[in-house]
Amino acid sequence: MLSKDEHINITEVFKVSGIIPVAVFSDIHRAVRTAGLLRSYSINVLEITLRTPDAFDCIKEVRRMYPDMCVGAGSVLSVDALKKAVNCGAMFGVSPSLDMAVVDAAKEAAVPFVPGIATPSELLMSLNAGCTVIKIFPAVELGGVPYIKAITAPFKMMDFHLIPTGGVDEKNFTAFMAADRVIACGASYPVHSTLVDTEKFDELEKRIAHIKELCNSLQ
Repeated sequence: MLSKDEHINITEVFKVSGIIPVAVFSDIHRAVRTAGLLRSYSINVLEITLRTPDAFDCIKEVRRMYPDMCVGAGSVLSVDALKKAVNCGAMFGVSPSLDMAVVDAAKEAAVPFVPGIATPSELLMSLNAGCTVIKIFPAVELGGVPYIKAITAPFKMMDFHLIPTGGVDEKNFTAFMAADRVIACGASYPVHSTLVDTEKFDELEKRIAHIKELCNSLQ
């Protein structure tokens, strides 16, 4: 569980970072090494998706090794998964979908939670549930920046922020960041699972350095 001092303002954390690396880890040592690379380029946010049996242990070990890094759990699909991730030290949760039971459980646990939406109806449901940081997924497949402009237009009087995720890479990152309401992008590009699994850390470092340059160019 998070201590009182570990609770965070997720909006500010995401705004400062600009990029939320979305990782799939099947090995603790690779997870820690990847987190270390991110930190070496002053990227202090990491979303570890719950897509492998080792994901929970990876969250726990990265938090132990880098206690000042903001580590969250992605692909949170159930209340049980959320609770287990939080018990392992996850500081925030992210889902590709909108499940009100998970949203309510996150509120009860006082853990920042980012639901995933793809339609205006889901966006309204998220807002009515009190969510202020919301994931658009899958961003590219839905239509990219034009879709974000279209889906947010009816909600101009409401206060919220967006995290486009799904297909975001070095080619479209800056365009997404320029879109209305967007404070950061979720992307597997800088921590791609194929490169992690094959331990191509030199290539990972190049990608991390590049995405950091893009973030810096926006400041």
